[in-house]
Amino acid sequence: MTTNLMEQYLNITKLFIKEFTKLFLEEEYKEDISKEFISAYIDSRIYNYSGNNEKFFYKRIYQNLINIKNELIGKLDKNLEKAIEDNLRIYQFVFYIDGVRPIGDLNEFVKLICEKRKEIIDKNETKDTNLSFNRLIKKYNEDKEKFFKNYETTDFSLEIEKYILVDDTYKAKLKYNFRIPYIYSQKVIDEVYNSGTVNEDKLIIEYTLLTLNCIKEINNGNFTTKYLVEFANTLFDKSNKIKQSLRVLNNQAIQEKIILKVNYADYEENKELFYELIKEGFKFAIIIDNSFKADMINLKKLNMFDYLLVPEKSENYYDIKYYENNITNIVIYDV
Repeated sequence: MTTNLMEQYLNITKLFIKEFTKLFLEEEYKEDISKEFISAYIDSRIYNYSGNNEKFFYKRIYQNLINIKNELIGKLDKNLEKAIEDNLRIYQFVFYIDGVRPIGDLNEFVKLICEKRKEIIDKNETKDTNLSFNRLIKKYNEDKEKFFKNYETTDFSLEIEKYILVDDTYKAKLKYNFRIPYIYSQKVIDEVYNSGTVNEDKLIIEYTLLTLNCIKEINNGNFTTKYLVEFANTLFDKSNKIKQSLRVLNNQAIQEKIILKVNYADYEENKELFYELIKEGFKFAIIIDNSFKADMINLKKLNMFDYLLVPEKSENYYDIKYYENNITNIVIYDV
């Protein structure tokens, strides 16, 4: 059974921010206010929501938090204004703990938290408070590290290759790193590895490793890199297994970065399925084969696909080249 990795990761982050807010604000903590700030933080931090023109990532996040603060002050009771303001102030520390900005010395950082906390809610630093912040931050870092380690494997790795002349776009495929008995030829091994149920199950591993890679990139503020990966055409008549295979990718931030490659012939035979998956947020690159008639009418019918992949030896190569500037898809002359 596959799992939604980003959902797991976000639960770790959300729980930490909630616990940090409770520890920092004590009696002033208000669940509903905290949830609003956490939601705004995740929208900006993970989904790159940007309602402002700030150049720096942390400033964009902070401006969106200020916007939430102003909304809450405008709609909640006047006596909650300080609690709202103080909720915003704690994010100056969350930025560092969550890796938006780097922490130098953790002990000095915790000391600063306690000093600022005294200014904000008039609570004196104690040895226990200092230890509680220290333990909470260390546990958060350990939980994140454990999350990634849970999916580490030495048997498989990703092979990533950049598409020539296309910015921030890569093809990704799974490599196996284990020895297979010499009695099997490489041709037989490749055929088994890339066909049938073995191929379907292999893709789940590939999607998992690539998703973990994307979560790390998003944590570093990289939202632009795209990865084009295979999609098994043997899944088209296995609706339950399609959902299982794609569950790991079923998150808006991941769907923006991982694009599924499908053949034009498979799209023609399974249009309703593709329309459904596109509505659910999945993105596709369509591989143009020789059965496709390259004219403007047919090309516009493919505008729901982010990429058109055109093999260089395709009969459509020169026709698509001719129409390329008049279509919205990104065209790559490679598969």
